[in-house]
Amino acid sequence: MNPIVLPLAVTFAVQVLVSGSSLTAPLLATLIGADLGVPAASVGYYVSVLYATAAISGVASGGIIARWGAHRTLQFGLASGAASTICLAMGYLPTSLLAAVFGGLSLGPTTPASSAVLARATSAANRNIVFSVKQTGVPLGFMLAAIVLPNLALGAGWRTTCLCVAAVLGLAAALLTPLGRHLDTGGGQSVRFSPRAQFAEPLVRVWRQIEMRNISFASFAYSGLQGSLASFMVVFLLHETALDLVAAAAVLACAQAAGAGGRIAWGFVADRSGRPDIVLAALGVAMAGFALAVALGAASMPHAVLVAAAILFGGTAMAWNGVFLGEVARLAAPGRTGEATGATGLFTFGGVAIVPGLFTTIVLLTESYVAAYLVAATLPAGVGMALLRAARAAGISRS
Repeated sequence: MNPIVLPLAVTFAVQVLVSGSSLTAPLLATLIGADLGVPAASVGYYVSVLYATAAISGVASGGIIARWGAHRTLQFGLASGAASTICLAMGYLPTSLLAAVFGGLSLGPTTPASSAVLARATSAANRNIVFSVKQTGVPLGFMLAAIVLPNLALGAGWRTTCLCVAAVLGLAAALLTPLGRHLDTGGGQSVRFSPRAQFAEPLVRVWRQIEMRNISFASFAYSGLQGSLASFMVVFLLHETALDLVAAAAVLACAQAAGAGGRIAWGFVADRSGRPDIVLAALGVAMAGFALAVALGAASMPHAVLVAAAILFGGTAMAWNGVFLGEVARLAAPGRTGEATGATGLFTFGGVAIVPGLFTTIVLLTESYVAAYLVAATLPAGVGMALLRAARAAGISRS
């Protein structure tokens, strides 16, 4: 068996489950909000807490992986996701906040642990495509959640749906137990857990490397728009169009499917072109343009056109991550891929922590989802154009 197959299959499956579970609250926001007596748009604050926790735990993941290994870190991510949906099922505002915290603990360490596993099994020739294939687990997880969860919730209730998600994640964590020897990146190291060792030093190493710093800023901007797509597309369509919950979720599923295909396609382009920096930059400009098209035209578009626009939006805003993680792995010091992924994850998760909260605030102040999408699209457009200029300058200096 090719040595990349098992690590890729396992990390891909974990990514699907963890990502899909994180979308439970946004997908069921209208049902949960009705029971809790809060506006559906308030889910943006839930998403902000979730990703703020993910950002903090992601930065600390370098030490976690060094101490306990990537295998146990992946199991921890699955178990935390199960705890999150159990807390959500309780149906109280305080436990919903706790659900967001557990959801962040699920998301934060998972990607660094996966990167640590895959970094050992890849080379410069296949790095971007392998990382991109693994990262297709995020939009595929979102897509499966968008297809399954609303239908299940309408039939069995949203609380039962949350408990079903928890059961799947708990079972997956148990099934991962015998695979430790195939996945572990060491572990057992003596690690000094302190704010300086786990947070400050990894961030300083990222900040001092200008290429790593630039793509970290890009990940903040891109993930903010990505989070706005995943968290608000359903409630946006329910507000702006005549679609019902299942039909709106189906549009989101199409966007997520395009994101999965886009990650593989852009990873292939990045490897074949030898210029992943240009690919990453161009995606920022493209995702902003397609976001504006959906936001401005959804109310008047024929359904087929709306689906096509959502596919283009998802194929860019959900498709940049594999190229980004491949670049992080390329730029990281030997043996520090997990740490570098966690440190840059502060920016990535930070974008999803901050922008959806801003999105919700704009909606509550203006009663306009269109205005919120316009604001969310501005940053990736600007960052993408700045990266294109930097990539062009780098190309000139190489020639």
